[in-house]
Amino acid sequence: MKFDVLVVTASNEAQARGYRAMVAPLVGALAEKILVVPDPGGKRVGSLGSTVGVLKKLGDVSKSRVLVCHSGGDSKRLPAYAAIGKAFVPVPDSCGRTVSLFERIVANMERLKLPKGGVLVVCGDVAPEFDFGSCDFSKGGVTGVAYYDSPEEGSRHGVYVPENGRRLSAVRAFLQKPSPSAAKSAGAVRRGKVAVDTGILWIDPATAKKIVAAGWKVGDIYDEFAHELLGGFAPFHVNVVPRCSFFHIGSTRELLARLGKGREWVEGCAIPRGEMKLGGRNVVTFVPRELGPIDLAEGECLTCLPVGGKWLPIRYRVEDDFKSDGKWEKLKLGEIMKRVDHKKLLALRKAEDCITVELPLRIDFAGGWSDTPPICYKMGGAVFNAAVTLNGVKPVKVRVRRLAEREVRVESVDLGKSGVLKSLAEIRAPKDPHDWCALVKSALTVTKFDFSHGGLDIKISADVPKGSGMGTSSILGAALVTALERVAGRRPEWKRVASLTLALEREMATGGGWQDQIGGLVPGAHLVVTKPGKSQDPRMSRVSPRAEKAFSKFLGDRALLYFTGRKRMARNVLRGVLAFFAEDPDDIARSIVRRLKSDAERAFKAVESCDWDSFCSAVNDYWLSKKALDPGSTNPLVELIIARMAPWISAVSLCGAGGGGFMFVVARSKDAKAKIKSVLEKHPPIKSGRFFDFEIAE
Repeated sequence: MKFDVLVVTASNEAQARGYRAMVAPLVGALAEKILVVPDPGGKRVGSLGSTVGVLKKLGDVSKSRVLVCHSGGDSKRLPAYAAIGKAFVPVPDSCGRTVSLFERIVANMERLKLPKGGVLVVCGDVAPEFDFGSCDFSKGGVTGVAYYDSPEEGSRHGVYVPENGRRLSAVRAFLQKPSPSAAKSAGAVRRGKVAVDTGILWIDPATAKKIVAAGWKVGDIYDEFAHELLGGFAPFHVNVVPRCSFFHIGSTRELLARLGKGREWVEGCAIPRGEMKLGGRNVVTFVPRELGPIDLAEGECLTCLPVGGKWLPIRYRVEDDFKSDGKWEKLKLGEIMKRVDHKKLLALRKAEDCITVELPLRIDFAGGWSDTPPICYKMGGAVFNAAVTLNGVKPVKVRVRRLAEREVRVESVDLGKSGVLKSLAEIRAPKDPHDWCALVKSALTVTKFDFSHGGLDIKISADVPKGSGMGTSSILGAALVTALERVAGRRPEWKRVASLTLALEREMATGGGWQDQIGGLVPGAHLVVTKPGKSQDPRMSRVSPRAEKAFSKFLGDRALLYFTGRKRMARNVLRGVLAFFAEDPDDIARSIVRRLKSDAERAFKAVESCDWDSFCSAVNDYWLSKKALDPGSTNPLVELIIARMAPWISAVSLCGAGGGGFMFVVARSKDAKAKIKSVLEKHPPIKSGRFFDFEIAE
């Protein structure tokens, strides 16, 4: 759920100037409008005074969804990034890309289900992670978010006292860093836990207007304003989620631990890594080429500030605090920060060559299995599918960066594993499909990677349940092939990438067809057809813009995507299906494949003509054909889920090979869709089952 306006607050105009340089590359990509608003008069006025200033600048917010990110601190305890602010520290997002903390905060807040108009206030130095979809912001006034934690943890933060134990409750009191005994006396302790504040506040348009009229000059929005709310200024509610984690980097120690794995963190430097002699536990940021080479002892750190046409080196140790030890004042960093040339800092960051590829998943509406060799070799294939986002994002992400060193560093964000490939022999050796790195090794092999231009740093991620049936592994392979082709200076045309991905799967000895990668590589809804023969040349017919718009509306009104909670890997099904096809003496399998292809063509024509009854019929027939080809496509859990929805559905099919993963459902009407969601959410057949939002990806 995108924001119309993003706002970053600053303590003074000098800091605001730096923040504007940081957000300038994000305008358009993150939001169409990003503002930086400094506190008036160059003096800190607190988060309440700052919020009033922002609301005055914005005016009416009844038709705009606004995010206000308070970022007015000096970041003294983090000298490596004090010049740009904690909000712009480079961090991994949920899919492993390197983004600023600000971008990660925005991406997380976009997962909240917010009304169309109003203001969301957050802290700029921390990215909370919780069950975003469970929060309710439909009440008027102000609504916060809290999570259950121990009274000891609550003693370091704000603590809500809800009226009752429901997920959404009116607020009875708000405590600032209460001791465990004080929290108990105030009635904040429930079952040994307290509701700890996340720093998130939603303000509806009427209350925003009232805040402007009140005109507070200074104050803390989590203290003075909370007191005003409890005094009747506006309705005050809180969502209390069961648990929450925070991505926060407040000091050099935390930076080294979280980003440098306790060893080293090097970022924004023009000096090659080979010219850095690091003794361990080092942080090196924003060092230009002319200040190299670097030789740092254990625990020693270096950052550089472009000031007055020169680069000013700042040496310090991991243990240095700068906030309480007086070093900030001794080095006169407060005055120096006002004169930093932020454009030069950004130029150093851009010098690091990095390619990022993001792809959607795919839903196969009809025709799956006909794309799989040797079936497609003998009979040709026909599949109707669509590229789709999941909960508003493209879940498959790959990042590839060149290295001077002759090695390939690999990290799988999903698996939490990393490793280093040192030789071509290791990369090109026969692949074990159970090896977590087999996908990367295979992609490097089929794209003919060598070390003639140095090495690579590769991060891969797919933010989707395993065994989803959404073509994830093939699409991840396609994303990696695309990135490697771009790194090699070749144009990654979709047919070539799809073909290389098919070769990648053969290299991995997992098998597979062509529809998954094409579904993720090509936007929109499309029919893909091939003729018999070992040289498969996919021909694609995309649904017309008019019909695709109508199809998107139809899916939005009536379709559901439900994760069954049961995981089933396609490679475990493939052998059985192909054996049935090869050994079938009565041509039953070939008859089923002909029906699969017919289902695909019928579904495409139905969508093109906006004949939704015919589309539903094709989807249902596809489900029957898949079960006929592989009885394991269904199981008691799947049948139980379908039975619970039966009174309200027009069509149903499991995505991919079936047997688990995601279920595509078409309800009979909007009301029927709501009823299905209500039934399965109130009485889930399995705890891990849940609904996902999806849209056709462009």
